[in-house]
Amino acid sequence: MIQYLYTAPSGVAVDILRLDTVDSLAPGNKWFKLLPNILAAEKAGAQCVISFGGAYSNHLHALAAVGKARGVATVACVRADADSVLSPTLQDAQDWGMALHYLSRSDYRRRHDAAFLAELKAEYPSAYFIPEGGSNALGAAGCGNIVDLIPGAGRAYATVVLACGTGTTLAGVASTIADGVSVIGIPVLKAEKFMAADISTLLTALGGDRGNWRLDHRFHGGAYARLPPSMAEYMQAFEHQYGVLLDPVYTAKASYAVQSMVDNHEFAQGSRVLLIHTGGLQGRRGFGLDVGA
Repeated sequence: MIQYLYTAPSGVAVDILRLDTVDSLAPGNKWFKLLPNILAAEKAGAQCVISFGGAYSNHLHALAAVGKARGVATVACVRADADSVLSPTLQDAQDWGMALHYLSRSDYRRRHDAAFLAELKAEYPSAYFIPEGGSNALGAAGCGNIVDLIPGAGRAYATVVLACGTGTTLAGVASTIADGVSVIGIPVLKAEKFMAADISTLLTALGGDRGNWRLDHRFHGGAYARLPPSMAEYMQAFEHQYGVLLDPVYTAKASYAVQSMVDNHEFAQGSRVLLIHTGGLQGRRGFGLDVGA
């Protein structure tokens, strides 16, 4: 589960928590976000579970898999045209019984609007809605259980680093990690205006902000799902050297960030750093890459 990667000349040692190897229907952080929401939907007697995402969404892919296994009907509100060719992700989801509800880009941008959500709820009156990426308090609380996979709740590490799309996983980890451990989130999109506030809101719902985290916005690569050549070259070299596949959207950027911070002597000499691999390898198909065995 935790794999040693390297020790830099400065004495900084880097390990990786391999959530991509979690033996579940939804490898990576998605299982932790989804399970509490699915249990809540079942308790509420919902007839289906609805969420949002793009054509290569790890979240929708995982939701479809979990729904199939638990006998829960699922609906994906997808940012795509109804006549577009199904991505491998959506093909999997459809094969697992997920219904696809297509949204135009303009409608998808309204997914947080109360009036738009009211329209969807009128169309699916007995549905349980999960925000895009599982980004609610239940999802964050579920991500707190990731720390159970780190010996001693991570107290052997000075710093834990992970990629952030919504910040939900960071909120969960920051809420349960051992005292004295710093959590650094690497946003994978330009999110200076909203992500920190969203994380603070989630932490408040989890019992309070411990002040043990921060975001580093230097490594988003220009936009979501954009991997600059320098990061792509790093990703290829990393996979060859360590035998660990990365996903281009999230973990490649987080891993690149850790290496950059090590090279720039941003970690204390002799400290230990833990990189969390949040999974998402099925999304490699959107880049024409193999997803591994």
